[in-house]
Amino acid sequence: MTVLRMPLRRIFSAAVLLCLCLTPSALAAPPGTIIWGYQEGLAKAQSPDGAFGYANVRGEVVIPMQYTSVLDFSLGLGQVRLGNKLGVIRQDGKYLLQPEYDSLLHINAGLYIAQKGIKWGVVSLLPFPDGSGGATQILYDFVYDTAELTQIGGVDTLILTENGVRTALPLYQITQLMLDRQIPSARFPLRRGLLPDFSDVGPRDWYDLWVDLAFNLGLMEGVGSGRFAPNDTLTVAEALRLAACMESRQTGDNFHTQPITGPVWYRSSVNYCVASGIIRPGEFSSYTRPVTRAEMARIFAATSLGRSIPVINDLSRVKAAVPDVRSGDYAADAIWSLYAKGILAGTDGRYTFRPNTTITRAEAAAIVSRMARTEQRLNLF
Repeated sequence: MTVLRMPLRRIFSAAVLLCLCLTPSALAAPPGTIIWGYQEGLAKAQSPDGAFGYANVRGEVVIPMQYTSVLDFSLGLGQVRLGNKLGVIRQDGKYLLQPEYDSLLHINAGLYIAQKGIKWGVVSLLPFPDGSGGATQILYDFVYDTAELTQIGGVDTLILTENGVRTALPLYQITQLMLDRQIPSARFPLRRGLLPDFSDVGPRDWYDLWVDLAFNLGLMEGVGSGRFAPNDTLTVAEALRLAACMESRQTGDNFHTQPITGPVWYRSSVNYCVASGIIRPGEFSSYTRPVTRAEMARIFAATSLGRSIPVINDLSRVKAAVPDVRSGDYAADAIWSLYAKGILAGTDGRYTFRPNTTITRAEAAAIVSRMARTEQRLNLF
């Protein structure tokens, strides 16, 4: 990973984008509720009668205590057992995998080994075309007698066995398989077990989820000495570096894997963004100053990824809802498009954007994570 490794200025941003977190309705925990400890801003909560749900950092129940058991959230995903069936939810309680499986194991990239009855298959966290005009989450149907992860010749491999016939899938081929099947976010696969351990990011912080995701996806790293510096402001150069790496990943070239060289670390990213049509030559006179939120939206919306994300929120409602962006304002169309695509939610409950203020690394982590991962995008209305 080569993104945002350089030290940043320690400028504290007082603005915490609460709306960047998935925030289901909160209810006071009943007396006798046990809170089990936090991960990515949520904790397992157990009712006096033994049912499980999740609580926020104020100890309020935000995902109802209706489950037989639950696991800690990791990369924004919580595995839950309802009765004797397993499913996966995100942090607002929305099901990503319905609770209909007898066992679930995340392989990598958002694919799970799954069991139904005595048969095994592979399912995707995200729906994809089924070839008949509909959508499915089943990558390998439930016809297999066994499914296991093993190593063959030192290569991690999924083995599916049906009537004694083995099908082998080396895990390094997963991304191409997902691309072939048009599974969303295939260029930005989740990697099982890869979580950071930054001294300045705690499990109760609203941005813990987004730092975990941005790091896991290879989009952002720390600034050195075991720190992420979540409250440092993002510069124009760093925004362009992020845009260049997202562009490279989305288009399938190798720019994002190349080492940073030369006396000016950001020069290659600027040139790449110009060549890709993300910015115009000379559009920015300074790259070391803080980037504004409007400039960030302008840059990110112009990437191939930003342009390709489908609209999930009505654009006319977005334009009417965001109170501080008007037609003719700098980057207005880019800002509105990112709201419409579920990437932005604003800085408060009124969808306020604050276009001329700066943006922190934590806020940037939330935005690029939503761009990269389809399951984290927000339905605003």
